[in-house]
Amino acid sequence: MLKLPQMRTKNRNPALLLEGKKVDPIIEFYFELNHLKQLFRQGWLLKGIPVDKCESVADHLFGTSILTLIIADNHFETLNTVKLLKMVLIHELGEIYLGDITPHDHISKEMKHEWELKAVIEIFSKIPKGKEYIALWKEYEDGTTPESKLVRQIDYMEMAFQATIYEHQYNKDLQEFFNFNNRKLKNKTLLNFYKEVKKLRIKPNQK
Repeated sequence: MLKLPQMRTKNRNPALLLEGKKVDPIIEFYFELNHLKQLFRQGWLLKGIPVDKCESVADHLFGTSILTLIIADNHFETLNTVKLLKMVLIHELGEIYLGDITPHDHISKEMKHEWELKAVIEIFSKIPKGKEYIALWKEYEDGTTPESKLVRQIDYMEMAFQATIYEHQYNKDLQEFFNFNNRKLKNKTLLNFYKEVKKLRIKPNQK
């Protein structure tokens, strides 16, 4: 049995407001989805970003989605932009139930994937065309199609962009997040953006 770590949030999960009430499945879906607006990105808090300034998972999804749209339209015209956007918008939805797991929680990738899959199935099974979204989430997790590979890479890169901003705003050394991207980021187009952003760091000579 997976023991979930305690997550720091802005407020209680809005889905709790629906207890004992019968509502349209799409309304129920939104109230569950709204939890990602309340759920902080836990990794930033661990690095000392003030709780009242820390981004939520929904903030991260917004940044990643906009980057995906603009980068795909300008550099990856052969890919299906609608599919890319659907994929990026749903790729974190398992965190509604699981929370924002970080490496510091010492939960294996296999266990995390298993529980996120259960969460995604439960979330999307309630709404029309739910199977389509579940299939897209699985495709993202598999990371073998051109669309899933690009979304995964942009997801990594967006974290580095945010780390650069936080370093300036709060005088923090967030090298750990750049070390991650140094290992994971492979797409040549995105590497060009990444290298340019790294030059904007407080100490641009950092690797």
